[in-house]
Amino acid sequence: MKKIIILATGFTLISSLAALAGEPYLPRTEKAFQRIDTNKDGKVELGEFTPVASRSLNRLDGNGDKQVTAQEMESALQKKLHQRVEKMMALLDTDRNGVVTEAELDKVSADMFNSADNDHDGGLSMTEAHDFKRSAWRKSYLAQAANVAGSGH
Repeated sequence: MKKIIILATGFTLISSLAALAGEPYLPRTEKAFQRIDTNKDGKVELGEFTPVASRSLNRLDGNGDKQVTAQEMESALQKKLHQRVEKMMALLDTDRNGVVTEAELDKVSADMFNSADNDHDGGLSMTEAHDFKRSAWRKSYLAQAANVAGSGH
């Protein structure tokens, strides 16, 4: 089971590279849809979508020349990947020795699970999992990991 969690984390990281790349994509969630639907008519029109796509591309334009090369894309992806790895290590490597052990993974997983299990019945409902994504515990835990990652430890 633990190896499945580690593999799932790895696959999530790899699959998120497409999102990090900045290519245009249609909104995947209601929240993203609402953010793009600037006139709030319940439809995303090309005039609302195009600026979002342009902003995505501009984030990759390292030298600001309004053209994006493969090297600029790779550089942006490498930077995001490095930041993500730092955050993951800061979250999971609780003793800060540069290695994530199964014991550390178990501890973090148990902390997350137990914090999400609001009714303490030993199982998570979809509502509890969703609520956890918005919880103060998760935000403070991730902020703590980000601070550690940013400090170079």
